[in-house]
Amino acid sequence: MELYIDESGDLGFSMRSSDYFILAAIVARDALSIERCIKKVRRGYLPKKYKKTSELKFNKSNDNIKYRILKCASNTQNDVAYAVLRKHQVYDRLRNNHQIIYNYIFGTLIDKIIREYDLKGSLDIIVDKSLSGIQRENFDNYLEYRTDIRVKVDHVNSREHQCIQAADFVAGAIYRKYSYGDDKYYLKIENRISLALDFFENKNKDYVVNPSLLRPTRL
Repeated sequence: MELYIDESGDLGFSMRSSDYFILAAIVARDALSIERCIKKVRRGYLPKKYKKTSELKFNKSNDNIKYRILKCASNTQNDVAYAVLRKHQVYDRLRNNHQIIYNYIFGTLIDKIIREYDLKGSLDIIVDKSLSGIQRENFDNYLEYRTDIRVKVDHVNSREHQCIQAADFVAGAIYRKYSYGDDKYYLKIENRISLALDFFENKNKDYVVNPSLLRPTRL
């Protein structure tokens, strides 16, 4: 199984920063079907102004593109797991340690997915190539430390990877729900959401949304 993970919001704490940070994972049983969703929209539904864009992004797409990609993804056999950070609840002493916060949220989400899906063997994690140098090395080492199975992390260029583009749309849909109370995009993928982690709304911050999705997964 592969996890395609992207984010929405930021980890800043200034007046201009977002109130929430979202980390969304496509739990891919059939990555090819996700790739086809992006390719299908690119071939048949893009207005002229989007035709030459090298990458489809949630925040730069119109409603029609968003709905079509999210609906297509929800009709595949791939699941969604996500973490939401309510940034106003982050301790002051941690607010200047963005990498620590990011690693912790990411690692906890991966650990939850491994445990709830009862994954054995190894796991491939594909993320956008946003980290560099020592940050990437520390991130990879942290994930290896947090998990009980072999984890391979692949940092890719999202322009060249349709599944990461799809994860961006999923993250954007979830972000809209929390940040603006707008769930019209979220509802398109709700049927595929298996897990959600909420930092730190209450003591029961992580929960299973749809237990029927946690069926055995072949690695």
